[in-house]
Amino acid sequence: MAAAFPNPPLKDWERADKLNVELIGYGRDEKRVMVRFHLPKDPNFGRMQLTVARMIQDVKHSKNWMCEFCGTPARESHVQNLSWEHLDPPRLIIYCHFVCDMDQQHVQKALTATHNTMNVLNGGRMGPAPSFDTFPKRPPGVVYPLGGSCACCERDDTAKDEGLKRCGACKLTRYCGAACQRKDWPRHKVACRTVYSVAFENWD
Repeated sequence: MAAAFPNPPLKDWERADKLNVELIGYGRDEKRVMVRFHLPKDPNFGRMQLTVARMIQDVKHSKNWMCEFCGTPARESHVQNLSWEHLDPPRLIIYCHFVCDMDQQHVQKALTATHNTMNVLNGGRMGPAPSFDTFPKRPPGVVYPLGGSCACCERDDTAKDEGLKRCGACKLTRYCGAACQRKDWPRHKVACRTVYSVAFENWD
């Protein structure tokens, strides 16, 4: 039997007793955010991925995101995962693309091309691009909130840099006021307590 490959050394931010998660969010004009999380280990890796997926709301409401592919205001996000659950500690990288409308052909075409490029760069670990026909459909009449709006009330008129306050603990999620921040705390605390670092790139 071939010898197992040793685990790679820990990076300076990683912890041996946690699931180390790196989330990279992409907007227009190479605007990005990199968020690093330390999550409790869970033998059910699918459950851990679901926990991280619920944190996307916190990242979406961190900046006034514009569609990565056309520059119009972003209302939706598309996530790609790259995991190493067999390592100890396990690792997970999430690529989050902020887009205007997942139903638009230019978005689907660009996401497919992006997936294929990233799959090649990662040695085919991501597999073929999924069919958009398998994705849940947006209910008729539903309009998703703007990226960068208040993470609680999600009103479009709050999607501006003036007046929004960032959570003082995680330095990620934004709110229009203290009342919304308090109301959202039962949901937000899951992400807030696991954030290790937040770094915005190419924002003036």
